[in-house]
Amino acid sequence: MKKIEAIVQPAVKDAVIAAIKKVGVGGVTTHQVQGQGAQDPPLVGQYFSKDMIICVVDDPKLDDVLNAITNVACTGTKGDGKVFVTNIDDALDLCTKKRGTMDI
Repeated sequence: MKKIEAIVQPAVKDAVIAAIKKVGVGGVTTHQVQGQGAQDPPLVGQYFSKDMIICVVDDPKLDDVLNAITNVACTGTKGDGKVFVTNIDDALDLCTKKRGTMDI
C-alpha cells in the first residue's frame, strides 16, 4: 500500500478528489495547510495557503492516481503543489480491528 499526500491549490481540491475517486479510490482525508516552497523567497511569518489531500491506495493503482492528480492540478505555473508517496506497512481499522490491506 502507498500513502499519497497531494498538496494542491485550493481552487482545484474538489476536482482532484473527483479524479481520485474516478480511478477507484474509496476514501480521502483533506486538510487546509500553509507553507512555502524551498525556492520561495524568505517570507517571515507569511505562508501560502494550500489544501492537502491524503489517500492510501493499493500499489497497482499508484500510477493511475498520480496521473489523475497531475492531469487536474498541474497548470504549468510555479506553486501548483507537490505530491509525496510513502510506503504503508500496515493498517488497522479501529472499529473492526482488521489489519492489513482493507477497503481503502
